[in-house]
Amino acid sequence: MASSNTLTSLGFVGFGEVGTALASSLKPVVEDIATYDILFDDPAEGPARKARAAELGVRPVDAPDELAGAHRLIISCVTADSARDVVSRAATWLAEGQYLLDVNSISPQGKQEGAAIVNGAGGRYVEGVIMSPIHPNRHKSPMLFGGPYAAPVAGFLNGLGMTITVASSDIGFASANKMCRSIMVKGIEALVLECLVTARHYGVEENVLISLDATFPGMNWRESAPYMLERVLTHGKRRAEEMRFSAKTVEAAGWTPHMTAAIAERIQWVVDTLPQGEARTLGQQDMNTILDRLARELAK
Repeated sequence: MASSNTLTSLGFVGFGEVGTALASSLKPVVEDIATYDILFDDPAEGPARKARAAELGVRPVDAPDELAGAHRLIISCVTADSARDVVSRAATWLAEGQYLLDVNSISPQGKQEGAAIVNGAGGRYVEGVIMSPIHPNRHKSPMLFGGPYAAPVAGFLNGLGMTITVASSDIGFASANKMCRSIMVKGIEALVLECLVTARHYGVEENVLISLDATFPGMNWRESAPYMLERVLTHGKRRAEEMRFSAKTVEAAGWTPHMTAAIAERIQWVVDTLPQGEARTLGQQDMNTILDRLARELAK
């Protein structure tokens, strides 16, 4: 049975932005890191993604059950809508007492369900949330952990240079922090999107930014607004999924999630409107180019 003293390697389920950032950042202090990503099985994307892992010194595996082993900590960092599937599948292959750290952005109820599945199968579920963008700090990004097995895993990872606080021994508390924060962060992004595309249509975007800077001087809107637009364009799918889990969090608190659902809908509009490749490229352009492109879509 695993303990924090016997953990010697890491396994990542999911090798997208978060998995790549964490694994590459931890590789200098962890000799053995392996990863599985569902896109490894994709004929178009799989070879390049596997090659990227190998370039970083991370060993790609052909099936998630190859990550089984009591001395390997599993870190699940997939899209929010795949998080439940990961724990369900992992429950069939985790070694007795093996830790699974779930850092996906899902509701407290989703984490509680995941814990029940993993712990019921003999594994050890740890709730984790990342409380900032993963870049530039990568594995040093602030995180909150929760659950009865959180403390030993946090101790092990903090020993590798991570920045983890154990928020609670109860599953769900850490994720409540993340979900409630996300309502505000993604909500501001959605408001900036809707506000500035509309303002550009009327030719008043400069006046709006001047007014916002006067009202909220600490925000530095001329820098923060383009950054927020880029985040929606580059990571819209993931952000819309996260907001749908935030809506579930609001519902579980007894509210009808009018605002949160609208945030998810506005971000999803960008995902549905622009092909992913174009959206990523557009996100690197200047603010007015972004606004003009989105405005053309609205005019159709």
